[in-house]
Amino acid sequence: MKALNNNILFSSLASRTLKIVGIILILAFLLDFVLLLFPFRAQTQAWQINFATQIIDRGTIPMVGTALLLAGYWIESIGTDATWSHQAGLNLRFLVLVLASLLGLLFLLLAPLHVNNILQARSEAIARINQEVSQAETQVQSQIAAQRTQIRTQISAILQDEQQVNAALQSPQIPEQIRNILQQARENPQALDQIIDQQLNADNVRNQALEQIQQRRQEVEQRAQEQVQSGIGSGIRSLLLSIGYILIGWTGLRNMNSLPPDRPNYTDY
Repeated sequence: MKALNNNILFSSLASRTLKIVGIILILAFLLDFVLLLFPFRAQTQAWQINFATQIIDRGTIPMVGTALLLAGYWIESIGTDATWSHQAGLNLRFLVLVLASLLGLLFLLLAPLHVNNILQARSEAIARINQEVSQAETQVQSQIAAQRTQIRTQISAILQDEQQVNAALQSPQIPEQIRNILQQARENPQALDQIIDQQLNADNVRNQALEQIQQRRQEVEQRAQEQVQSGIGSGIRSLLLSIGYILIGWTGLRNMNSLPPDRPNYTDY
């Protein structure tokens, strides 16, 4: 008799513990859900992606809570020879199973929406970096052309006066690069453009600048691709969560409809 009482006491303690932990996990998820809604900017893509990612990452918490809660009632039914039809327990289980069904619907909707938002964000990021790359390439070309034109104008003006040429070649205030161009252009004025390009190293400067731009473009595309892979993974997890919640909710609700009539019991949690 004492052993039987100990088993009943242990079953009651285990049942109560599982139900408390299950309820806390479910309530913690619902609290996070509400907090993640604010600031509410559902019309923006970034908000939708962040909200879906956070919710999907927390998706297993209420599932574990539901499993613990139902396990607590199952242990209680075994330890006390009770049925699943206790009125208070039945109401709580019904609410939890309805919540599971709603979460299944939520994750089912989030899966394609999240993947679609991630793909759109990738397309927009690539389009934006392509535009920035095009503008940067144009800017580099314009800067090199402007510098080349400015130097050519200065050199051409100096070459018209031999005294100015001598003075410029001897002046320490004139950059060495300009003096080299001036010296070579003095000997071969017909090749001024070629001399300027050679001294400015324009091709190398242009290639280095374009290489940096392309490297930045590759980095952005790589990050976008990683986000797509992560988004697809989140979409798959959301779909799996949806299947799990729907099976838990619908199966539980269907089984509750087949429960025997209520009988009085005053030992329920």
